[in-house]
Amino acid sequence: MSHAAGRLGEYEYSTQWAHTNARLRGDILKSDWIGDDLKESTLVIRFMESEKQGLGIGLNMAGYVAAAAAQARHCILVVEHRLVPIYARTLPSVEVRAFPADVSAETGTRLVTANALTLMAMMGTSTVEIESRFLPLQADAAESAKLRRGYQAGRELPLVGVSWWSSHFGKDLPSIETWADLARGIDAIFVNIQYGDVAADWAVLEQAAPGRAVQDESVDQLVDMDRFAAQLGALDAVVTISNTGAHLAGGMGLPVCLIRDDWFRRGWPVLTDRTPWYPGAKVFGKEGRLWPDVFDGVKRQLENHPSREN
Repeated sequence: MSHAAGRLGEYEYSTQWAHTNARLRGDILKSDWIGDDLKESTLVIRFMESEKQGLGIGLNMAGYVAAAAAQARHCILVVEHRLVPIYARTLPSVEVRAFPADVSAETGTRLVTANALTLMAMMGTSTVEIESRFLPLQADAAESAKLRRGYQAGRELPLVGVSWWSSHFGKDLPSIETWADLARGIDAIFVNIQYGDVAADWAVLEQAAPGRAVQDESVDQLVDMDRFAAQLGALDAVVTISNTGAHLAGGMGLPVCLIRDDWFRRGWPVLTDRTPWYPGAKVFGKEGRLWPDVFDGVKRQLENHPSREN
């Protein structure tokens, strides 16, 4: 119910029900923040709580961390090790540590803990509250500029990152031919931001956009998320299915065209094409249509947003 409410834009109900469920399951710790004064506390926020957890949790919540940290004497944020430099750059007043960090309260303070759900429940998730707290994750600006120059190679064309494939069984995905049609129809340089062994698919896209398809072997998001963030920061737009890259690009505030299928499992809105969590993202839902019809809207979106200034 909580997940469905979030997809329907009822963010406050979604948070309330998820937090109540956590309480009923016994998942709330005695040390968890209950909304009280944090002035004399060491606040420990864990966006990663287990080895099996994905990377997406918390990528939309840097602003919540900043607001909570401002109330505490000291704040520690625990994240997956590949995300440490991104959060450290974004939140300079917060001590960012790699999971499974063993943490304790500073001398003279009490230990208060939180996770992403705790922050949402204690700080509020109305649309206004979500929008007002958005703080974009920061990539290495110098590295992004360097990558951008290399990808453009003197050409004044927009850079569009594309990610089209997932190993997850629960996704209805557009064919690579549909993506190739997008590459043929837009005068842009297409940058591969897809993880995994997709050489055969990429060959199709290279053929569709000869001389306008960039594969950067120096970027591997499975190993170095900070360099991946720098790559995303070099782009003018991202067109992607739902994956970690979509959440990272959204958390960076980048222009994202999110391709959503009609299966109700995916955590993106279904009644609107916008989400307050990612102000730069626009959702293109399948809505019972053929995928080429969905991509017609993506093409119009890209055509109406020219390249940024270098």
